[in-house]
Amino acid sequence: MCREVDPEKPQCILELGAGTGPVTEVIRSRMHPDSHIIAVEIDPELHAIVSRRCPDVDVVLGSAGDIDDILDERDIEAADCIVSCLPVPSLPKEVNRSIFDAWSRRCRSEVFTQITQIPWYFMPMYQRLFHDVEFQLITMNLPPAGVYHCSNLRSDYDAPERLAGK
Repeated sequence: MCREVDPEKPQCILELGAGTGPVTEVIRSRMHPDSHIIAVEIDPELHAIVSRRCPDVDVVLGSAGDIDDILDERDIEAADCIVSCLPVPSLPKEVNRSIFDAWSRRCRSEVFTQITQIPWYFMPMYQRLFHDVEFQLITMNLPPAGVYHCSNLRSDYDAPERLAGK
């Protein structure tokens, strides 16, 4: 999940859907000491939990659909990597469009990383959005989960039929 986090160089790491902070903690343990994490969480209760769990992280109470505003408010031109713990395929199409648009313009990494609790269900959507989709099953997770590493976003990624669910 955190393979784009580079312990050898400072990065701006954007985490979408921080939840209670387990991935945030892994990012913190792997990142360069001068890296900066921005963790976005829309649920106020989960935001409070991850804020207490990771007090040194910039935890934003807000929507992943507002990536541009979140980066602009911090005078950050681009994130070096984006790690998504959101159920992206089941989010409203407008939010997905905003996430992928901001990622395509403001992320230096060519890889979009996504974890999902329904491992294969969303494979067709990611294949419609990206030319290259790599999937890794995580059987130690209960229920089994999967991590998608997607690259080469299609030029027509924002077409309605591409952003649709399965």
